[in-house]
Amino acid sequence: MNARVLGLAPSVIRAIHDRKRPDALDLGMGQPTLLPDMAPLEEALAWVRTHGCPYSPNAGFTELRRAISGHFHYPGLDTADQALITIGSTEALYLAIKGLLDADAGDELLVVGPTFPAYQKMGFMEGLPTREVMLDAAQDFAPRADRVLSALSPKTRLLALASPCNPTGRIWPEAELVRLAEGLLHAPQPIFVLWDEVYRDLYYTPTPPPSLARFYPRTLVAGSLSKSCALTGLRLGWLLAPSEVFTAVYKVHQLSISCAETLAQRAALAIFKKPELLSAHRAHYQAQQSALCDAAAELGLALLRPEGTFYALLRLPPRWASDSYGCAMGILEEKNVVTIPGAAFGAEGFLRLTFVAPIDPMREALGRIAEFLAA
Repeated sequence: MNARVLGLAPSVIRAIHDRKRPDALDLGMGQPTLLPDMAPLEEALAWVRTHGCPYSPNAGFTELRRAISGHFHYPGLDTADQALITIGSTEALYLAIKGLLDADAGDELLVVGPTFPAYQKMGFMEGLPTREVMLDAAQDFAPRADRVLSALSPKTRLLALASPCNPTGRIWPEAELVRLAEGLLHAPQPIFVLWDEVYRDLYYTPTPPPSLARFYPRTLVAGSLSKSCALTGLRLGWLLAPSEVFTAVYKVHQLSISCAETLAQRAALAIFKKPELLSAHRAHYQAQQSALCDAAAELGLALLRPEGTFYALLRLPPRWASDSYGCAMGILEEKNVVTIPGAAFGAEGFLRLTFVAPIDPMREALGRIAEFLAA
């Protein structure tokens, strides 16, 4: 058996959910509770009734690839030839890591944290030198280009970061992206960036999140319909890749997946024909975010106000500053509330909370958390 795979740490998130009682208040679940718009699914079914359900081309239906690349219109990524349809964004992340990095050559993956640990685990699974550069908890994990640039090494070939970010809810501002792009352009070796924007349409700032792809030509963009459209089970994502690396990531996809599901692709095409559907749920999450932050403030909880996603980090008092796992387990056992320890993402001293639950149960859960921390 593959020792690297066996050596991967088990999911802390899954371990906690496995211990959840049926009547628990759940602030740990990382998927929407909203129902999806049925019209795109019905349009997809109508297409299948007429055309059957055949394989699509390996890279995906051309009209969908054209619709996605044209919708985002990132420089150098704005044609169908730069778009690859994937099984969710998870496959897109893996394609970039597998297709670009060579463990035998010592190519290094550098991950900006705190973040969802999939990038690191994929790197370890591939036997790649993998490092993390953590944003500063004392600055509420504000994105800082200088901090990332100073962590680059001569072996760094791929930089992975997400905006909006799970678990911090932070969005990289344009000024920091420009600084990051300028620094990367002056690096002594070519460095590609895996830019994860799966939460791009769930933002609470005055303007949409800017993308590094606007400023840096060696950017690969991963996205999906899972979060914005409440379609996590549809497993429809994409990877936008520059021409110079597209062949490599395409070959990995072709040999491992063949092609994404036809029904999912036709539903995605219906959504991109009406792109307002991508942001249709944002107002709901804006209200949820406000309710969570207001309730936390009333209870005296030190919540970092998220700029995007449906996650927020709760700063723990000194008693729990080095044991977020113990804190999460204590809250689960004593208060029947599910939270996720920040340590699972590299944010020790915090709990990750989601705000997908209805507002009243969410407030009740926050009250129980406050009681536990006070005691």
